[in-house]
Amino acid sequence: MKGICFMLACFMAFSVGLYGQEALTIDDIIGMVKAKLRSRTIIQKVNISSMESAPSADDIVKLKKAGASRRIIEAVLAAPVTGPSVTPATSSPSPSPAPWNTSSTMAPSQPEATSPEPTSGGLEKGAYSHFEVFGGYSYFRGDDPVNGSFNLHGWNSVFVQNINQRIGLIVDVSGQYGTPADPAFDTQRNHTFLFGPQFSFRAHPRFIPFAHGLFGFSHVNVGLAGVFNSDIGLAYGFGGGVDVKISDKLAIRAGQIDYLNLRISGVGTNNLRMSFGIVAGL
Repeated sequence: MKGICFMLACFMAFSVGLYGQEALTIDDIIGMVKAKLRSRTIIQKVNISSMESAPSADDIVKLKKAGASRRIIEAVLAAPVTGPSVTPATSSPSPSPAPWNTSSTMAPSQPEATSPEPTSGGLEKGAYSHFEVFGGYSYFRGDDPVNGSFNLHGWNSVFVQNINQRIGLIVDVSGQYGTPADPAFDTQRNHTFLFGPQFSFRAHPRFIPFAHGLFGFSHVNVGLAGVFNSDIGLAYGFGGGVDVKISDKLAIRAGQIDYLNLRISGVGTNNLRMSFGIVAGL
């Protein structure tokens, strides 16, 4: 009988400690949360008790930081207040999001969201102009099947229409001038008129590699003492290079190398052309 009475006394003491009617503070709630009590137990305790004071916005922030659930915070806000009245978190003069919205409640301590900043000196990755124009110096390493190789110098101009970030259509025109390998002539003038697709790789905001295929025709003049013979033939080639962007509308073509096959007098010749210069977006 004494054992039964002792157990009843312990149970009553536990019940009073757990479900008593004493006023609670925010620190009491935080202590229960940190003690890993079940949410249902904490809510039950809050529902049968009262709060010493109305919770403020700072109190709600503290509860959220301690890991209190949304239901616990709702119970705290709904609990009666026995202590002095203070401005509750829900009576703010301006509308505010629900207190359990972590991102909104903690906004004062978080930096405001800003739009992503352009990378690499203000340049945006993937940005491109619908039309581009290139102009610059061109070096031509020519092939003479009989007399060997020779060097010409001149210009190269390219117009590009970009269909999207990766694909464009180009018109490539160039001219090179100098002395041919054939000792029977003292002057040679090469002009090429080429067209084709170009593929650009814009994974980096500043460095833009590209590759293209070229098809068209060439016009070659060779002369001696001002008298010239000319020949027009098919031409094709392929190549690529790298543009280094200075701004959204301006870039330096650090290098472009093309293999060109020119048919001169019905004979195909293997030639190399290198160019560099300025690219402007329109």
